[in-house]
Amino acid sequence: MSKTPFLYKFAEKLNECDIETPESHFDKAQQCNLFEDGSLCWNGVTRKYYTNVYTPGHTIPAHRSPSTNKMIPARVVKGKYDRRVNH
Repeated sequence: MSKTPFLYKFAEKLNECDIETPESHFDKAQQCNLFEDGSLCWNGVTRKYYTNVYTPGHTIPAHRSPSTNKMIPARVVKGKYDRRVNH
């Protein structure tokens, strides 16, 4: 077994690969990102921005556990803000 971790070997192989990434630019006339050859850059078109959403607090009622068949008391879950992708 070699002492070099897998990710280091993987990174070495990646560095050996000849990868050319095409550059994109924003076209004001079409209002979208285009590659140098004029094709659409889908990554720029489909990426959605995050938004903060408030989830209100609620009460989980008392119930029996399906696996152990024990009674679980009611509890209150606090409201919170979390980040979600805007749909």
